[in-house]
Amino acid sequence: MTAAPEIVAVIEAYMAATNRRDLDGVRATLHFPHVLFSLAAVTHYLTSADFSFAAFDARTAGQGWAHSTWDSHRVLMSGPDKVHIDIGFTRWRADGSKIGTYHAMYIVIRIDGRWGIQARSSQL
Repeated sequence: MTAAPEIVAVIEAYMAATNRRDLDGVRATLHFPHVLFSLAAVTHYLTSADFSFAAFDARTAGQGWAHSTWDSHRVLMSGPDKVHIDIGFTRWRADGSKIGTYHAMYIVIRIDGRWGIQARSSQL
């Protein structure tokens, strides 16, 4: 199943802000508290002020990361105010070489009329 346009808009805004290294832009696409499951760890960001690029930078250190692109997104399950999305994405270096292709699951929730990413789980 394909995600509704408002869900796609949230994940597109998240990726664009990440690629610009726009911390406020990324924070604007998330709901808090926000949870990230990765590398056999759970990171819990209680407020937007708690969220930074530190965890991302630690995961990509030494890889030469320059930007990422979406490869696919598919709805796994959904309701009127919550959508679980299977995400495929690729990380790239500045020279155009591929770092790797990965999968993640995002949970996008509507709170007070605003869609935002509440939780992310990745294979990384």
